[in-house]
Amino acid sequence: MKTGYLRTRDGAHIYYEDRGEGIPILFVPGHMCTVRFFDRCAALLEREFRVIAMDPRGFGNSSKVLHGNTVERHCDDIHELIEYLELEKTVLLGWSLGGSLVMMYAHKYGEGCLGAVGLLDCALFPFSEEEWNRYGARDYDMEKWFRKYGLWLDEPEVYCQNFIKRVGAGMSEPERELVRREIKKTPPWIGYAIHTDWCHTDTEQYLKDLTVPVYIAAGEDTGMSRHYLEQVGERGELHEFLEGGHAFFWNQAERFEQSLEQFIRRKTAGGTACWGTDSNFKRGSLNENIVAHGSL
Repeated sequence: MKTGYLRTRDGAHIYYEDRGEGIPILFVPGHMCTVRFFDRCAALLEREFRVIAMDPRGFGNSSKVLHGNTVERHCDDIHELIEYLELEKTVLLGWSLGGSLVMMYAHKYGEGCLGAVGLLDCALFPFSEEEWNRYGARDYDMEKWFRKYGLWLDEPEVYCQNFIKRVGAGMSEPERELVRREIKKTPPWIGYAIHTDWCHTDTEQYLKDLTVPVYIAAGEDTGMSRHYLEQVGERGELHEFLEGGHAFFWNQAERFEQSLEQFIRRKTAGGTACWGTDSNFKRGSLNENIVAHGSL
């Protein structure tokens, strides 16, 4: 495995890990989270693919800068990393907050470097007032947001415990301690900045513009994921991991790896030059993990 740093055009240093060969898969973690969250599934996927994971600015081993802590600047970092690593036909996967970074990237930079997009249990407009939005602080409920995230400053250990409880289904105590250690690498003032910008940023509106295949995975709640599937239509597949919770790719790593690999194999139809075609799509055991294909 190779590790390194990208120095962005505005002076931040973005940490990444790069392993394996083949079609590139780039993982973008959720709020406060890091490359370590993808260790299990990356170890499985690297047998067939090139797997890259990054720490967004302010998170993990990336630099703690006080500028650029917005969805758009984070997506610029993704763009610069893709350019730096010379990635082509990338499977760009965003978990939780990372899903909005992926959608902003596709909107701002187009899909020329993308083979597919992956939305892993994410909220694409947390403050939306629309019925499809299941996020806790929907409809611009900043008071509810402050009650939850104010703990980060007032009672940081309680805040960490709440987060671990949310993502820790099936984790051992050492794994929970790893989660605690990793999320503490994000300073609260940086976390507040990116999280509030994420809540105010509508990337759901860009779903209808996607032209590449879309892998949608639900771990905590199917409502938003099913709405996303409706927006992308026949380009999308919905896979549910409801026993895995929000971090399903950690505690159901083998099932997730199989599901994603099968999706990529179907959509590549034998090679990266064929992205976006379904000529090799067949019903049967290959598709056993698919909950829905196309519009509901």
